[in-house]
Amino acid sequence: AFIAEGELSEKWSTGDQAGIAIRDQLFSNLFDSYKRENYAENTTVQVGVTLADVIFDKQNDIMDSRVWLQLSWTDNRFAWNEAEFPVSVLRVPAEKIWRPDVFLYNRAKPSLNCYAANALVYPNGKIWWEPACRLQTYCNLTLASAPYDEQTCAMRFGSRTFDGAMMGLELWEQGNSTLADVSYFINQKYRITKNEAIKEEEFYGCYMEPCHTVLFTLGFQRVFEGGPTCANH
Repeated sequence: AFIAEGELSEKWSTGDQAGIAIRDQLFSNLFDSYKRENYAENTTVQVGVTLADVIFDKQNDIMDSRVWLQLSWTDNRFAWNEAEFPVSVLRVPAEKIWRPDVFLYNRAKPSLNCYAANALVYPNGKIWWEPACRLQTYCNLTLASAPYDEQTCAMRFGSRTFDGAMMGLELWEQGNSTLADVSYFINQKYRITKNEAIKEEEFYGCYMEPCHTVLFTLGFQRVFEGGPTCANH
């Protein structure tokens, strides 16, 4: 049957209002007694990196990269019954929730330069956060083989304050791979020649348990715009 434009708008409006009311109630239930400063006990954080672009500052031995960080963990304080609240995912401003203090160990700047991004919260308490970041990391850059220079740089992530028993780190797995995602990498000057990712455990003086770090190592080779030289011909 034909539905008039006004009637269709009213139907959509009614549905939207019902959905908003459900989400409002769910937000109230989840956040009324929630303390962001408190943290989830014995949580495991999955860490991944998607690389978009890099610039090499050879004067200061810095790799300046644009990435998306993938961080995922479970906080049972955010779990809800989908039968009671038929909401499959909540989009929450990340600054409103506790987030793991994962930071870049070999950073060249005091803090990560990341853009605001909502966190996705699921009924089982799973949280997914993927901020876009500019990372500046120290790297021993070389020009020995210029103009075909090759650079190998690493990004090492770990917690500031938690040992591995309190907050474990794991490599984010996507499509049976834990390597950095380089499918979005677009750079006219370099191609990727190496891509490795490992989890490490190390003991530090003030911790009884090992601290976890994840290390992403990438190799780059300059693409010479003039093509290969033919010096022997």
